[in-house]
Amino acid sequence: MTPVSVLCVPYAGATGLAYARLSRRAGPELRFTGLDLPGRGGLADRPPPRDVAEAVAALSAQAAPVAGAGVPYAVLGHSLGALLAHRLTAALTQGPHPQTPPSLLVVSCCPPPHLADPLGAGAEELLGAAARELRATTGRAGADRTWAAGRPDLELGRELTDGAGPPDGGARPVDVPVLALYGADDPLFPGRAVRGWERWTRAGFTAREVPGGHFCFREHTAAYVTTIREVLHGIVTGLGAPAADDRQAARLKGVRTSRGDEVWRA
Repeated sequence: MTPVSVLCVPYAGATGLAYARLSRRAGPELRFTGLDLPGRGGLADRPPPRDVAEAVAALSAQAAPVAGAGVPYAVLGHSLGALLAHRLTAALTQGPHPQTPPSLLVVSCCPPPHLADPLGAGAEELLGAAARELRATTGRAGADRTWAAGRPDLELGRELTDGAGPPDGGARPVDVPVLALYGADDPLFPGRAVRGWERWTRAGFTAREVPGGHFCFREHTAAYVTTIREVLHGIVTGLGAPAADDRQAARLKGVRTSRGDEVWRA
């Protein structure tokens, strides 16, 4: 079958290339494709977005070839990127010219829009963590670029989480299944915060814990990819299940919540 594309929205200060290692562990049936915000990566020649609407418009334009092809695909966002991924999914499915909806929205290591206080309190720490992560892999120049690009992203984050309480304003629940991932050792956003995404979908909701901290997708890539594939396997016809050794590597076991949703713990 044609590989299922997973469109990856960057987190604060990052580009779509931050998700490159996911593709290296995905196998032939998944394709992780990084998207960029204006002002960096493949859109470095454009001015940074002034608001969320401009950011989502740029992401939507990059997603359009996949979303308009009539084939299964998913949208993924990590940290601040999860909030943008949710808005992107809404734009693709709820606008005046709706595209084929994604089969799955993956929100990773980020609280939902109505939990604004945790994001506000941890925003600087999030950016610092991203800078330290890049410094460890690309050196000081990469870390400096993250700080420079991340400052405007934090303003986007404040707009994305503006107005705690019931969903209102620019954000709406989506008619797309949501997979909420959280790191077992994430000091910023534990599972109880990330599981709040349940109220932002009118379709199925699944929460799964994966090994690692806030950057679990880099620390434990195999387990992260296997978890996403496990959920997509139950949604997308023809997508094979992970091999037994992949499942064992991910160290997954399931428990049920009071609503019957699966919560997977390492």
